[in-house]
Amino acid sequence: MDTIEQVVDIETADGTMATPTSRPADGGTHPGVVVIMEAFGVNPNIEGIVQRFASEGYVAAAPDLFHRSGRLRYAPYDKLQEMREDLRSGGFGDASIDMDVQAAIDYLRSDPNVGAIGIVGFCLGGRVTMQSAIRARGLSAGAVYYGGFMFPGDDQPEAFHALREAEALSIPVMGFFGEEDQNPTTEQVGALDERLTALGKEHTFHVYAGAGHGFFCDDRASHNAEAAADAWEKTLAFFGERLR
Repeated sequence: MDTIEQVVDIETADGTMATPTSRPADGGTHPGVVVIMEAFGVNPNIEGIVQRFASEGYVAAAPDLFHRSGRLRYAPYDKLQEMREDLRSGGFGDASIDMDVQAAIDYLRSDPNVGAIGIVGFCLGGRVTMQSAIRARGLSAGAVYYGGFMFPGDDQPEAFHALREAEALSIPVMGFFGEEDQNPTTEQVGALDERLTALGKEHTFHVYAGAGHGFFCDDRASHNAEAAADAWEKTLAFFGERLR
């Protein structure tokens, strides 16, 4: 499917947030997907995922959650530790995440050619996806890929915690995790699964043997092609059922 790419500037209370978007070129109405970046930022890999969703018939948008530190800045895969604090300067945290994701959702909702909206995220973006599935308004489904730091320690009582806030989940969620991942661990994923089941929340989790953190990203050494292909197929089927 032919697509149209552009960078949309979305206004937030903390300034302009550049948001790479892609949509089918047919001019018709399509469901929307908010694509949430990894901890590296909105890099070419994330922009490629945006375009993949558009080629499947979605209006996809990737908000730059690091926009307070500059426009569309991102860290190379081998430079994250030295750039992490710089990218997050200007006030990055749960409050800014809530603000920025809601702004991206509202942008898609304002488009008469966008129908139901889902959200998907990877690594940091997986955590943001779970947080947004619980807190944001206007979403119909969420796909969480190996959300890191969804279960902060007791020394961070104010931080988003998937277990503590699970009761407020109101949309169906599908999760994709690696058996070899340590953030989150399979034990943490199992605990969240049990909690959501006990609460009667609609969810399905998939755990892939031989896969670790970042298995979906084909630009990283942790890429697992078999797990990534299966997760992509399941994500499209899930969104196809919930958003179309």
